[in-house]
Amino acid sequence: MGLTLGLTLFVLGSGLGACTPIVDNRGNLPTQEAVDQLVIGGSSRADVQRLLGSPTAAGTFSDKVWYYISRKQETIAFLKPAPVEQTILSVYFDDAGLVAKMTATGGETVEFIDHTAETTPTTGHSMGFLEQLFGNIGRFGSKDGPYKAPTPTGQR
Repeated sequence: MGLTLGLTLFVLGSGLGACTPIVDNRGNLPTQEAVDQLVIGGSSRADVQRLLGSPTAAGTFSDKVWYYISRKQETIAFLKPAPVEQTILSVYFDDAGLVAKMTATGGETVEFIDHTAETTPTTGHSMGFLEQLFGNIGRFGSKDGPYKAPTPTGQR
């Protein structure tokens, strides 16, 4: 009876341990202490990179904004990962390359896009089986040897 009870407790404990969420931290979220060291109108790009590290992304149409993006998500057992927290720190620079302003936003600004498994058909010629089988007959050479393309002077 003791062996059965021990084995049952082991199996139940292992099963519950598998339900422990796995937490993934992705991206680069600078510490509040590092952000507090930046001075608006006084810190340069080099200062920002030294204190906060390389940005996750830069502005698409302008190099005057750097983004530091961080995401925390949990995965429980075999379920799909669920986002728990997301933060985006935006650092804007003026024309002289000094910090103009900083903003921090959370996950409320994030839009999740569902991917589709559909495919787009391509137009064009689709070769059938017989065309593939017999299509290359006579294309690559003759009894005189391999085909030679004409040169610009007309010689072969």
